[in-house]
Amino acid sequence: MSLDESRKQMVSARCARSPIWRIVHALGSLDLAMLLLITLTGVCAAATFLESGFSARVARAYVYGSPWFNLWLILLCLNLICSAATRWPWQRHHTGFVITHAGIIILLAGALVGRSRGFEGSVDLSRGAPPAQDVLLDRPRLTVESPATGQLFSTPFDPEVRTPRPDRPRFLPLPGSDVQLVIDGYANRSIEKTELTPDPASTNPGFSMEFTGPFGPEPIRVSLVLNSASDSRADLGPQASVEFLPALPKSTRPTSAPTFRETQMILARDPAQPILHNTSGQPSGFHFFLGSRKSGDPLELEILRPDGSGEIYRLNDVLNRTLEDFSGAKILVARYWPNLVLKDGQPSTDGDRPENPAVLVMLEGTLPDTTTPSRLTFSPGPTPGTLSFLGESASGTPATGIVRPGETFSPGWKGWSAKLVSIEKNARIETVTLPSEKSDSRSGRPALHAFLRSPDGSSGPPRWIASGTSAVMTSPGATSRIGFGLELQALPFSIRLDSFDVPRDPGTDEPANFRASITFADPKKNLEVPAQLEMNHPATFPPGLLPQITGLSYKFSQAGWDPQDLNRTTLQVLHDPGWLLKWSGSLLMVAGIFSMFYLRRETQSQPSP
Repeated sequence: MSLDESRKQMVSARCARSPIWRIVHALGSLDLAMLLLITLTGVCAAATFLESGFSARVARAYVYGSPWFNLWLILLCLNLICSAATRWPWQRHHTGFVITHAGIIILLAGALVGRSRGFEGSVDLSRGAPPAQDVLLDRPRLTVESPATGQLFSTPFDPEVRTPRPDRPRFLPLPGSDVQLVIDGYANRSIEKTELTPDPASTNPGFSMEFTGPFGPEPIRVSLVLNSASDSRADLGPQASVEFLPALPKSTRPTSAPTFRETQMILARDPAQPILHNTSGQPSGFHFFLGSRKSGDPLELEILRPDGSGEIYRLNDVLNRTLEDFSGAKILVARYWPNLVLKDGQPSTDGDRPENPAVLVMLEGTLPDTTTPSRLTFSPGPTPGTLSFLGESASGTPATGIVRPGETFSPGWKGWSAKLVSIEKNARIETVTLPSEKSDSRSGRPALHAFLRSPDGSSGPPRWIASGTSAVMTSPGATSRIGFGLELQALPFSIRLDSFDVPRDPGTDEPANFRASITFADPKKNLEVPAQLEMNHPATFPPGLLPQITGLSYKFSQAGWDPQDLNRTTLQVLHDPGWLLKWSGSLLMVAGIFSMFYLRRETQSQPSP
C-alpha cells in the first residue's frame, strides 16, 4: 500500500472516530485556505484604492479596522493551525511546512496585537513648558455632556468615513435624555472670527469697524464692547491700537521728531552697501540705486522711500539740483564720479567712461518718532447711533469727528481708512467658527456643523464646532456641551523639551539637521533619562535592549518644527507591542520555506532501497 493510500485511510478512520478531527480537517482544508486568501487579496486591493482615493482613515474604518476583517484574519489563523494539525503525526519532511505555518500565525498575531494595543501619534513640546504626557492620535472623537447628570461621554466619530450632509445627517442620542445631537455638516478647514452679537442681558454698547491699510485690500475687522476687560481694546500690530472708552481723552501732541542730515555714497556695482553717515545716528530709511536699463543708455537714479514708494530720474536731470520730496525730505545729488577711484585717500574719477559710476547724495529732513504709537479712541456719540472718535499718530495732526454706521473716515493714520459697520446698544463679543472658503489658502482645523433636536421636532440654534474645541448647545428643554477633537493617549511617563536646534548648511538658510534634547521621566520608578534626537536618529524609552527587542518601548522621531519659534518642536510617537511577534513570524516563514525546499531536495537525492 502506498503512503498516500495509508494516509487517506488514517484520516478517514480518525474522522470517523472523533467529531473534533472532522472539524479540524474541515477548517484546515485547502479549498477553505484558497477562498480565504483570494478574498483577502481582493479586499486588500480594494482598501488600497480607498486609501489613495479618500484617506487612510477611510480604509482603516471600512477594511483594516472593521470587525469582519479581524474575524477573517482569525479564521485564516484557524485554517493555518488546522492545516498543520491535519498532518499529525508530523514527519521529518513536514518540518518546513509546520514552521512556515507557525510563522504566518505568529505574524498575524503580532499584527492583531499591534493594532489593538499599539498606536502612532504626535506630541508637541515647548521649552520651559510643563512636561507632556499625552499623545495626540489621528482618531476623531466626540465628547457629549449628559443634560441630566452632567457626566461626560466620549465616542469615536470620524466625519471623513461617512461625511454628514444636510440631506444625510448623523444622529446621536444624548445620554439620559430624549434629545438628539444632529450633525449635518463637515468642513475640512475652518476659521475663527469674532463677531458683535446683540445681547439683551448686557448693559454695554458695542460696535464693529473695518480698517483698510497698506497691507492689502482685505479689510481688518475689529469689534469692541464698552467697559469690557478683554474686549474694549484691540491692537492692529505693535504700533497701532483701537480703544472704546466712556469719554474721549485729551489729545496729546506727538513729540517733535528729530532732524537729520545724511550723506550716502552710492556705488552702482554695490548699491546694497552704501557709504552712509547720519547726524542723528539713525538711518533715514531712504535707498538709492544707480544704473542704466540697457548698455549704452543714460544713467538713472532710483529713489526708494522708507514706505516703499519711489521714482526714477535721469541722473543728468537731478545732478546738482535739490529735490523737495513730498515726505518732507530734501534730496541733493551733489557729486558724480563716472569711474570712481581713490587718489591719496580721496574719491576721484579716472576718465569719463561710466565703468565704475558713483554718486554722492545729501539729505535733510525729520525722522519719525517710532516710540509714540498710533491710537484711535472711540466713545459714545452725542446722539444715539453715533460714535465720537479721536485719532492720533506719531506725525500729523489729530483727527476728530463723529461717525455713523456705514460711513468711512480717516483715523489720522497715514495710508489708513476706517468704516463703521454697525453699532449695538446692548452687545457682547462672541468667537464663532465658520468654514473656510476654497480660495482661502490659510490653514485651519476641521469643523462639524451641529444642533440639538427635541422629541417634538423643535431645534436649537446650529453652530460650527472646530476640532479641539467645545461649545454649549441648547434646545427647548435641554442644554449640553459638545466637544470635537482627536483622541489623547496617555503615556506611562512624561517627556520634557530641554533645547531644540536647527543647524544650517554653510552659506545658506537650508536646515542641515534637527537636534532636540529631551528628558524622559518616570515618577513611579524615580527615573529620569536624558536623550538626544536628530534627523534619522530617533530616541526610545524605556532604555535598554530588552524593551526595544520586545516592542514594549516607545520610539520618538522628529516630525515638525516652527521656523518662527525654535523653542517648539513636534515629535512622532510610535508604540508597537506586536513588533517582536511580527519579526519572529517573518523569520520563521523564511526558515520554513528554506526547510521545505532543502528537505525536499535532500529526500529526492537519497537512493532508493
